[in-house]
Amino acid sequence: MSEREASERLRRRRRRRRLIFWILALGAIVAAVVLIRCGGGFGLGRGKGGAGEGERRGLRGGAERGGGPAAAPARCAVRVDASGVSLGGAPATVAAVVTACQATSGADVVVAGDARQGTWDELRGALEAGGVPVLVRGAGAPPADAGVAAP
Repeated sequence: MSEREASERLRRRRRRRRLIFWILALGAIVAAVVLIRCGGGFGLGRGKGGAGEGERRGLRGGAERGGGPAAAPARCAVRVDASGVSLGGAPATVAAVVTACQATSGADVVVAGDARQGTWDELRGALEAGGVPVLVRGAGAPPADAGVAAP
């Protein structure tokens, strides 16, 4: 083996080592970012945490503290489509929807593309008159600058 071949081998070996170093360094940086963003784990294994940990430690939410899920009932799921208005998947009248949604923290309304405009206008007017906060999704969603909240 000539001196030139030995020199070339040494250069290739150094290049390979540098490449491996930078790949490992980049991998370490990615791993650090993932651990910082995802916490100490990915939810695999038994671990100490889990559902209900706060209750075991005496950190109860809800009606006792005046916050949490017990304080505000879930929002109504309303859909307006070609067949009319449905509440929670079952057909309903506009008056029944307004009455049911007044007892909750608002209404999530999905307006399908095939919904009659008159049906949606009637429901929207009744919900506004009843003081029910409305979140609209779908074809009838208002523009961003309108008064009704849209996602």
